[in-house]
Amino acid sequence: MNYHDKQRFFNIFNQFGFVILEHNPPCEHQCIKQNLLFLSDFFGTVKQHKRSNKDGISIITPLEGYPDYIATTNKAHLLHTDGTFEQDAPKIVALQCEIPSKEGGLSQIIQAESIYEYLSKNDPQGLQKCFMTDAFTIVRHDQTATKPIFKREKQRILMEFRSDSTAFIQIKLELKETFKLIKEYINNPKNQFIFKLQANQILITDNTRILHGRTSFPDYEVRKLNRLWFNGESKYSHLIRLGFLAKTF
Repeated sequence: MNYHDKQRFFNIFNQFGFVILEHNPPCEHQCIKQNLLFLSDFFGTVKQHKRSNKDGISIITPLEGYPDYIATTNKAHLLHTDGTFEQDAPKIVALQCEIPSKEGGLSQIIQAESIYEYLSKNDPQGLQKCFMTDAFTIVRHDQTATKPIFKREKQRILMEFRSDSTAFIQIKLELKETFKLIKEYINNPKNQFIFKLQANQILITDNTRILHGRTSFPDYEVRKLNRLWFNGESKYSHLIRLGFLAKTF
């Protein structure tokens, strides 16, 4: 990428909170994952996941032996931000499609800002409570994290959220109804951007601003994605605006 291309790339990323890149199919001697690893130059150090390989890449495809990971099944993966069970969740998530399913397996995206605005109109008191540092606790195996749903950083708002049943999630008592409202809103297809990620495409999201998920797909279908997490700290950090602009209550 030349300077103009990089500027345009980050402008699009900052405007929408995500971007989809398309790369050429790899030649026989090339590895498709190199296109994914190259993104570290833009988005910083790779963050490891419990299932990731030495390069930090996790394979998103049905696999046996991982009953507690929805990503290794063909079930619907409800809208979420990645790494909520981590003390320090990744700032950027990249999902590279190797093999799209012919049926189902659609990608879903929703803006955290739209959730914030929905709560500000329908549950303003609950929205304020979402900023409590102990709003929810999530546990998976030996990982436990307690955190707010929304938090402020440098005049911007960042969000973390997960609601599926493969992890133990404890919601603060006074937030249970608000949590339910959030789930109802994000699970309504009318509020989602739904599309099929194609082979040789990479979806890159601001993990503090974008919730992502996928619809289920049949047992007989093959669907394979490669996932990489980044800490968001690179020589281009000054060009990246994480989260969304804060609004006063």
